[in-house]
Amino acid sequence: MRLCNLWIIAGSLVFYALFGIKNVLVLLVSIVTNAVFINVLNLRKNRQLLSGAIVVNVASLLFFKFSGVFFPIAISFYTFNQIAYLVDFYRGDIEKFDLLEYLSYILFFPKLLQGPLMSYGDFRTQLKESAKKSLDWELIMRGLLLISLGLFKKVILADTIGKAVDYGYNSLATLGWWEAVLVAIFYSFQLYFDFSGYCDVASGICMIFGFELSLNFDSPYKAVNIIDFWNRWHITLTKFFTRYIYIPLGGSRKGALRTYANIMIVFLISGLWHGSGWTFIVWGAMHGVLNMITRAITSVTDKHKNGLSTSANTSLDENRTIVEKLPGRLANCGKRLFTFIYVTIAWVFFRANTISDAALLFKRMFSGGIRPYYSDFANYFRLDEIWYVFKLTPIVNFNFAWDLCMWLFLAFTIVIVFFGKSAINYAKECKIGIGTTLLTAVLLVWCVLSFGGVSTFLYMNF
Repeated sequence: MRLCNLWIIAGSLVFYALFGIKNVLVLLVSIVTNAVFINVLNLRKNRQLLSGAIVVNVASLLFFKFSGVFFPIAISFYTFNQIAYLVDFYRGDIEKFDLLEYLSYILFFPKLLQGPLMSYGDFRTQLKESAKKSLDWELIMRGLLLISLGLFKKVILADTIGKAVDYGYNSLATLGWWEAVLVAIFYSFQLYFDFSGYCDVASGICMIFGFELSLNFDSPYKAVNIIDFWNRWHITLTKFFTRYIYIPLGGSRKGALRTYANIMIVFLISGLWHGSGWTFIVWGAMHGVLNMITRAITSVTDKHKNGLSTSANTSLDENRTIVEKLPGRLANCGKRLFTFIYVTIAWVFFRANTISDAALLFKRMFSGGIRPYYSDFANYFRLDEIWYVFKLTPIVNFNFAWDLCMWLFLAFTIVIVFFGKSAINYAKECKIGIGTTLLTAVLLVWCVLSFGGVSTFLYMNF
């Protein structure tokens, strides 16, 4: 186990050093500072000392976020992990401080850059279990499949879509109405594939070694309301804010008004965590407002439910015909659509540089004229790989051939996002054979050949 920890520490430091020596220095200073706090807490469990340690961590994070000096890669994630360790150590959830295990927990490279924010207890348990496991070739194949799917999401889907989105936000004043709508929708998909792609790659790497990362992404655009969305999007961040901010503030234990105030505080903090501008405050406030409204509606609805037991409801539902179930299914589709539209509108503020830019994009949606979109916008979806396929068909002779690439991208992403099985579930449940092996090989080769234009993961900037 000690050798395993040493390998993780050394390998992770080398990996992180690729992002520059300044990043490593900030990381090491943060780790040493927190290690000192932990050792002092070990001598005396003092609440004021814990508060001081948390203040130091938060202050350092805010300094780099707002000072403009430079923003160390992954500082938000390793700062939050260390705050969680401090609190859990103070509460007695961690029995003793072990430096090597602590360093492994903070530095573990699959989760270092973008999470998930695993608890120390879960990490230590998984590490012990994986250390006992022997080489499993089927697990290796499943891990490689998951990595290939994650890379495909990032390299082919997210980055291709991202170029069109960048064009849109750099040309706000000249966008047509339909083009402005597409920019907003495509940014929702860019974020989705960028973040889920990272989660898949990280989980795939861990899967190869028999280590299971905490689930951090679970088809969030299938959510039926905003609460469900945050139970699916960046799951471990939601749990972190709940455990270390929402509950200490009083949670839902002190009446409705206090509960709603706590919810808004958490979402405003979430907005500040993601960025320093007013756009992020608006984004956080929008999620907080809808969360409060949803909770209020749910509370009223629950009070008016009939007295049927859960088992009776389940039995009744199973005996209903497809036609009888249709209204409920349509209602769920409507809820999912509303949630997606609302989240997409909120993402506009998340992406825009200023409130004015966000307002301009909304204005173009209603005053951009009848022109559907510029050909320049569709050009960003013209992948050479699709061109070679088109050359074999009569489609290449039509003027709309390249515009068709954009619509194929849109249709493909809609199918994956709203109807497809999550990549991690597919990798765990599929039958490993010739088909999955070929899929893994094709996607890996395709992504490697496309690495030249790959951008950094979006959440590395938070």
